[in-house]
Amino acid sequence: MKLKYLLEGVETVRMDADVETEISDIKIDSRDVSAGDMFICLDGCEHDGHTYVRSIEKKAAVIIAEKEIAAAAPVVVVKDTRAAYSIISQNYFSNPAKAMKLIAIVGTNGKTSTAHILENILSFAGMNVGVTGTIGHSYGGVTEEADLTTPDPYKFNSLLKKMRDCGVEVVISEVSAHAIALKKLHGIVADMAILTNVTQDHLDYFKTFKEYAETKLGYFNPRSVRLGLVNMDDEWGRKLAARESVPMITYGMDNPADVFAIEVNPGIDGVSFVMNVFDEILEISSPLYGYFNVYNLMTAITAAKLLSVPSDIIVKAVRRIKEVEGRFNIIKNNKGIVIIDYAHTPDGLQNILSSARIITKGQLITVFGCGGNRDKTKRPLMGGIASKLSDYVIVTSDNPRFEEPIEIMKDIEAGLSGRYKMIQNRAEAITCALSEMSEGDTVVIAGKGAEKYIEIKGEKKRYSDFDVVRRTKS
Repeated sequence: MKLKYLLEGVETVRMDADVETEISDIKIDSRDVSAGDMFICLDGCEHDGHTYVRSIEKKAAVIIAEKEIAAAAPVVVVKDTRAAYSIISQNYFSNPAKAMKLIAIVGTNGKTSTAHILENILSFAGMNVGVTGTIGHSYGGVTEEADLTTPDPYKFNSLLKKMRDCGVEVVISEVSAHAIALKKLHGIVADMAILTNVTQDHLDYFKTFKEYAETKLGYFNPRSVRLGLVNMDDEWGRKLAARESVPMITYGMDNPADVFAIEVNPGIDGVSFVMNVFDEILEISSPLYGYFNVYNLMTAITAAKLLSVPSDIIVKAVRRIKEVEGRFNIIKNNKGIVIIDYAHTPDGLQNILSSARIITKGQLITVFGCGGNRDKTKRPLMGGIASKLSDYVIVTSDNPRFEEPIEIMKDIEAGLSGRYKMIQNRAEAITCALSEMSEGDTVVIAGKGAEKYIEIKGEKKRYSDFDVVRRTKS
């Protein structure tokens, strides 16, 4: 593709390249550059692409930079290389987002479940749907593994092109705070953006919780979003709605909203509630568990209505929806139940344990850990939540990455009280919890959900909470 087409919409500062130059591919890693490629210098947390120019200047057809650099290859200086990377990737794949409706889901918790529910409703209604998110990217019967919740611009637009080419009408994308901060979707306007909630997470990357929250809220602007769908029972959702930065539709249970639910009944067989959707009354029943899933269902149902899905189709779809892998998955044994969930934030853990308590006849035993090289401040908070809502807590390891597992566990221990035990080996911790179950007990295993690995010292070793439970006799 010619350089002039790739640069359409990019804010340039200086250009000494021939706009007729043919570009073979786009690269951001100097090790991957081949003759004829465009190299974009991204200034990241650990590496600055500008410092690698010498290693690629004789191969690259053009270099995109945001700093003045001297190089053997032609250089285009732009105002912002991250914004440019997003726009160039869109142009390279012929702007696939423009051919489909894009629903962006933003929030700390509930993104994956909401995407799953909405995908099922829209598919049941006969729409061709694509999804990008934490547990994988899917379209046209194909599923691809996900390394990141929101792929980098090149991968994201490559996925969108595949979706467009196989007739996808609606794309549902989980959009992380990192993706917003790194401008991964810069230049793409979502037809609808959903804010599920904002609670503590990722303070290893964002300096303060306010910065993290404002990053999410900042996505809701006319350059990125046409219509917002906001949870009014979330403090930051109310703040966003009050700003009226884009047209807003609100939903909730405890605060005035355009869409609301009453007569909520969460139980062992799922949830049921009555929902007022723009003054239309829907009686909702779903096999999904937990009070928190009422919000996920409300969000997806409201989005489906805004996409003109008939109410009778919605009601039928949610009755037959299957659980999301790794999200409040219940496994019954001869003593009680085991719940496996991805909850890895204070709010997420509180939601899961509160819902588990409702369906627990005996003791509630919780097994969890916290990831290494991530927000350390949440560790004692999660310890306190686990102690408050559980009868017995077993603290273990969970993707320690480059930290020592025992040090992470000690951080959690600072918030613990009551009965607890520390078992570093995660499989042993789960086995211990299952062996100590009595009649009517519930064991909650939180943090990893559907993950099929545990990350230690840069290596992802095969591991699954589900596998441990299945091979352990209680």
